[in-house]
Amino acid sequence: MRLSTVFAAAILFLLGIGSPAQAGLLELKFDNITRHRDCSSEPCRGNGLHYKRIYVRDRYLRFDIHTQPARYELRRERVMIAPPTIVVMDGRHHDRRVGRYHLVELPVGHYRTVAPARYVWVTRQVLVQPARNYVTRRQPHYAYYPDTAIVYH
Repeated sequence: MRLSTVFAAAILFLLGIGSPAQAGLLELKFDNITRHRDCSSEPCRGNGLHYKRIYVRDRYLRFDIHTQPARYELRRERVMIAPPTIVVMDGRHHDRRVGRYHLVELPVGHYRTVAPARYVWVTRQVLVQPARNYVTRRQPHYAYYPDTAIVYH
């Protein structure tokens, strides 16, 4: 008895959800107007409207893209090829190698430089001015564009 009462209350509640503005449970299966909200202006089943591809004559805007390439210069730079050799005051070398590159960690306590760093002068390419791009508009002319229109069949 209780189960049938709960079932009847649930059906009445679900029937109340459906309203004319928002089709809910009472929506008819083949009702075109409630399923397609804008059937007066959009193609729906049975209203005779459909999409058609048309061509519109309008101004065709043209643009040119101009590019100035990047500028590089050769400059001489002083590059360290070997770091200084450091000896901690207790007499051991404090050299630590990490990966492909050799890094020298400075000790926390007292240390002494045994050999200075070695430098060499190299000539390499350096970016002076990056590439620049800018757009200019060309004289427009008229052309035909494809467009989609809604027509009555």
